Amino acid sequence: MFKRNIQLKPYKGMSPWRKVALATWRNSEEASVYGWVDFNSSGIRESMNRFQAAGKSLSPTTIAAKGLAIAIASYPRVNSVIRFGRIYERQDVDIFLQVAPDDSGENLSGMIVRQCDQKSLGEISEEIRAKASSIKSGKKDDFAKITKTLSMSPTFLIGWILRMMKFINYTLNIWSPMLGSPRDAFGSGMVTSLGMMGIQRGLAPLLPFYPCPIIVAVGKLEEKAVAVNGAVEVQEVLPLGITFDHRLVDGVGAAKMFRALSAYIANPS
Repeated sequence: MFKRNIQLKPYKGMSPWRKVALATWRNSEEASVYGWVDFNSSGIRESMNRFQAAGKSLSPTTIAAKGLAIAIASYPRVNSVIRFGRIYERQDVDIFLQVAPDDSGENLSGMIVRQCDQKSLGEISEEIRAKASSIKSGKKDDFAKITKTLSMSPTFLIGWILRMMKFINYTLNIWSPMLGSPRDAFGSGMVTSLGMMGIQRGLAPLLPFYPCPIIVAVGKLEEKAVAVNGAVEVQEVLPLGITFDHRLVDGVGAAKMFRALSAYIANPS
């Protein structure tokens, strides 16, 4: 009935600075670093056109999810959970994407794409489409049980419930279907789409009740004046707002992830 929530292994060779970082900030809220980057979208647009020519659809959010997975895989330490003051690395790179079950704006759900770095864009796109359709139709929603529990709970108890679930699921690394939430509910990183709602750009906070160390907010494709070789050009760009946990990612790690993400966004095909 009870199983491991995640396959983890202790992170070896933790430096004195990493220990200082863990001791300095108590949670991801305190340790959050925010920033955004405008990526030239020519490669994104090419991939979207290629899918469209084949009678399929591809969104910038799907490309961002794959790009984030590759970035995380390039810097394994970020793919970790902090337990009892130590870092434990995950075995797989799983990406969580948010889904709005209806148009009210009051409810949110989501899905996990497991081993996202190992799947093709086509596989990820089809998986997202199928799972989002299932959630919106009410056929299957992995968060339905916990959502129902929270809806019936008074507000002053919800924080306590979520903290308890975090302690059981991640600190103790225990999962059971009796808890009402999916196994490793939020994975290695999160992606949320602002562009689908017409929002050009923005930043999203890390979840305080789950140890997800990085979240990417995907903005809206837009034209922007860009300086190229001393001249001004109008280019289409995709804004990505990125928030990460400074306890796990420092400047060197962020640079490695940025290079991997940039290389992928430039040529998703």
